Amino acid sequence: MKRLHLLRALGVAALVGAIGLAAPADAQMKRVAIANFGPHLTLDQSIDGLKEALADHGFIEGETVVYDYNHGNFDPSLVPQILRSLEATNPDVMVTITTPITQAAVDLVQNKSLPIVCSVVTEPVNAGVVPSWERGSDRFVCSSNLQSMDLVISFTDELLGGVSSMGMLYNPGDVADTTQLAYAREAAERAGITFRAEGVETVNEIQQRTMALRGVDFIYIPSSSLLQPALPAAASAADRLGVPIINASHPGVQEHSALASMSISWDRVGYNAGLLVGAILEGASPSELANHRPGPDDHTAMISARRMAQLGLTLPESMADCDCVVD
Repeated sequence: MKRLHLLRALGVAALVGAIGLAAPADAQMKRVAIANFGPHLTLDQSIDGLKEALADHGFIEGETVVYDYNHGNFDPSLVPQILRSLEATNPDVMVTITTPITQAAVDLVQNKSLPIVCSVVTEPVNAGVVPSWERGSDRFVCSSNLQSMDLVISFTDELLGGVSSMGMLYNPGDVADTTQLAYAREAAERAGITFRAEGVETVNEIQQRTMALRGVDFIYIPSSSLLQPALPAAASAADRLGVPIINASHPGVQEHSALASMSISWDRVGYNAGLLVGAILEGASPSELANHRPGPDDHTAMISARRMAQLGLTLPESMADCDCVVD
């Protein structure tokens, strides 16, 4: 039932256009190369979702599809090596996970006929990967993790009993971060609240930049490849300020570094990417497919009971039945 609901929510027919995802027409083994920026729970969930989508449509790991995987441990200097090694496996499709890996692949993947599905790329149009949300390029088509900042702010306002200001950390050298910054600033303006942001270029700056946001009602941490692995450092500084962190993803809440999150579903982002991979393996070209952008139904809430207690907060009555609080 859960999967049927998911397929309805995703609008599979719209996603893949006229391309039907059926079981593989023959038993020929397909090869999918997966290039990940680094190991992280959310990115791992996206990979699980990708494999699930392909399995749901007859591409069974070890039987009709084989995966070649590599990651760079979030070290940009390793990205060229990762992409070269995976391209050398002669895959039928390459999957690039995160914006830095995807942008690097634009120039570094030498086989210009190799189709590439990018996943967990916040804004593939602004990143220069695809021409529009409605269609992929000749080589790339993407599944985005673009979060609704209007939803994040309204959720936080309800949780905290009203907010008048927010702060945000971001990496100015990452187009995904700067894109999220622009969306957050616009959403804050629509909500009529004050917005402040601090750029973080290295993990060593996180505590200092977090402290510079003193006085805001909450601090938002985006789905940043720099900031998410270092979330505990931001949480430590925010604790000294007595300011709650609202995170872009659930793991930081499950680990009680952040108070709450209104997150896109990472496995669903991966599942969407898997649908695109499957369509390409069945003969579609990236330019025939639409890029996937998450909608409100693709978001879920999570709240840390431990953080609520530390901050002296009580769950609003309107959220009593949310089934979203973790101990």
